[in-house]
Amino acid sequence: MVTIPLGLCKQFLEVSLFVVALVMTAKLAGMILEEQTPDLNVALRGIAAGWREILLFSLKYMVVLGAAGAIMILPASSALISYRLMEITASKAFVYPVALALTGGGAWLLMPTAIRFLRSPDTAPVSAEVRNRGTIFYVLTSAVALALENIIGRAEATMVFEKRWELAAVSAVNSIVVNTPEVLLFIALALLAFGGTRDPSTRENQDAPTLPSEQAVE
Repeated sequence: MVTIPLGLCKQFLEVSLFVVALVMTAKLAGMILEEQTPDLNVALRGIAAGWREILLFSLKYMVVLGAAGAIMILPASSALISYRLMEITASKAFVYPVALALTGGGAWLLMPTAIRFLRSPDTAPVSAEVRNRGTIFYVLTSAVALALENIIGRAEATMVFEKRWELAAVSAVNSIVVNTPEVLLFIALALLAFGGTRDPSTRENQDAPTLPSEQAVE
């Protein structure tokens, strides 16, 4: 009765912090693309103003990934499948590809919402190309994170720690390493969000050389 609600609250807090980091990255990247000096205080004020949207998107993300997790658990927990098939569905060779496929599907569903969430409200709709690219970036990031988690997990299993703080320190460093691909994902999504906000004709007009105005002949 206590563990499940606390666990859900902990996961929601973690997801919300990741979403805040995504929005922060997008706002700073937008300042750079607009040739402005990145201002952390301005970005924080923008995040504080949109806290409702951040919490709502975090909830949507948890619901989609929760549904994907339920789909994965259902075949392995079904009483209708054989023990051999249950072993196959519980193996990493099955779990990892299926997990990437399901998270990719969830990312494809959420990508338009995420891109619109990072953009200004008056921008153009999210194109299919942007949606597909964002999904590919998400799947690649998830694959790298899974590989790093597997490698680090095996390395940790061979280590012996005499003190608890040593284990805590190593776990903290390993957590940073595993989540490093998220930084690249946030940057990629920020560039996708702001890359299509300008009208091509506007960019052409801005990039075209301006002719000097003719001086009036006195």
